[in-house]
Amino acid sequence: MKTHVLLLLSLFLTSVYFNGCDDTISGELAENQPPSTNLTVERINRGSDFRLSSQIQISWFGNDPDGFVAGFEYAINDTSESNFTFTTKTDSIFILPITPGQQTDDVLFKVRAVDDKGLADPVGASLVYPIVNSTPQVSINTNQSPPDTLFSVSSFGWNFSDPDGILNLASTEIAINDTINGWTEIPFTEDDDGQLFISLEVDNTTSGTTDAQVFLGRSYSTLQANGENLTIPVNVGARNTFYVRAVDAAGSASEIDSLSWYIKEQTSNTLFLNDFSGPSSSDKQQFHLDLLQQNGISPDIWIINDGEVSQDKVALSSAFPTVIDPTLIKTLSKWDHVYWISNDLDRNITYAQEILDEFFDNGGTSFVNIPMKNLDREDPVFNFLPVDSIQTGQFLILEDSLVTPTNVSISNTLRVESGSFALSGVFPIKGVNGSTSLYQANFVRRTATGGVRPYNDYQFVTIENAEGNLIYFSLDLSNLDGNNNISNMIQEVVIDRLGFKQ
Repeated sequence: MKTHVLLLLSLFLTSVYFNGCDDTISGELAENQPPSTNLTVERINRGSDFRLSSQIQISWFGNDPDGFVAGFEYAINDTSESNFTFTTKTDSIFILPITPGQQTDDVLFKVRAVDDKGLADPVGASLVYPIVNSTPQVSINTNQSPPDTLFSVSSFGWNFSDPDGILNLASTEIAINDTINGWTEIPFTEDDDGQLFISLEVDNTTSGTTDAQVFLGRSYSTLQANGENLTIPVNVGARNTFYVRAVDAAGSASEIDSLSWYIKEQTSNTLFLNDFSGPSSSDKQQFHLDLLQQNGISPDIWIINDGEVSQDKVALSSAFPTVIDPTLIKTLSKWDHVYWISNDLDRNITYAQEILDEFFDNGGTSFVNIPMKNLDREDPVFNFLPVDSIQTGQFLILEDSLVTPTNVSISNTLRVESGSFALSGVFPIKGVNGSTSLYQANFVRRTATGGVRPYNDYQFVTIENAEGNLIYFSLDLSNLDGNNNISNMIQEVVIDRLGFKQ
């Protein structure tokens, strides 16, 4: 059969050739036919109580009788010619607009296919979507919120979302103390992933209402409005309340989340950090405050002695803001001097290198009085304290022993108080290269039988770092006033050498 078909075809072609047929094609070129368009879903049957979310995935397809479909054009509500948008996709997720102020709406979606010659379907496919607006949501992030009391910098983080999609949100807004006239928009982008973080920085040297500048993100970027730095009024020396909400494109606002905190007035250039835990904390604090006040300094006080040292370091004090960078770092940089006391090097001094970074960059100076303990030299505290070596073993400093200056600029010799018994749990220390030793003590070794024997190696107890902006005193000063001259030592070491002032 196959052979017969081929033979007939060959005879036909030969006949055409030898009969000299005209090879010109005649007739009229057929006119381009428009494509047709269909929506995947052609009808929506829902009652008024079962409307769709405004975030909807819509899909479509097209056919062309004499070519191919090159793409599609779609429009939402306004189907005038200039309002169509071209796409090569056959589906997409849309946030259908709800008329501002309305909770429900009926939104027209129209799509039309376009063929390879640019001809669009004159009819297209359309469908009205009955939609309902969903209320956005917002919540303050407790891990990025201020403690009960803060000084100059307060930071706030919050999460925001919308069941209709993040693109349906128009704004996030905050207010301080006033939700009637005080809402301020904080801009966001899709890249924020539903989270925002801001800081309010205020000049808190005077109590009363004053403007706080707003900074965005961990990068502490200045926010502006109308070409000027964005500010919000807050109350210094009083409690404040922070409010936050989200508003969607239909004007629907989330429930408001809020928290309150106290902004403390800064009254001095010197900050006193009390990290002395236990029942004697207030007595130790008063001892040191008296020394400073005798030298004309009444510092601001920040008590950070919560938390307990167990087998590891104490957690950073909850009196500090939970966000170290930028909140705590920026706050501490507002003082010129920091006077830090504690009874354990495993407490908050562990974090000093990080949290005082900007403070020292700004020219700050610090005095630290914390007894030395037998720590590994890899301990992070030694990234901050200028200590190179700790003499190991059991040492004593006997009562009435002298603690003598090792630097010619210091004249006051201290004495271990009588009746205080020997100071135990003490360690000779040696400073890092470039540092300066300021005091040494008369250490003796404890023997296995409970006696003592001489010790003749280094005996330093006070070290100034190479930069001259940090002095570490490794003995509890409250035990060294046998000569009634600790106040004079503070004058020489803290006031004259470190430049502390009110």
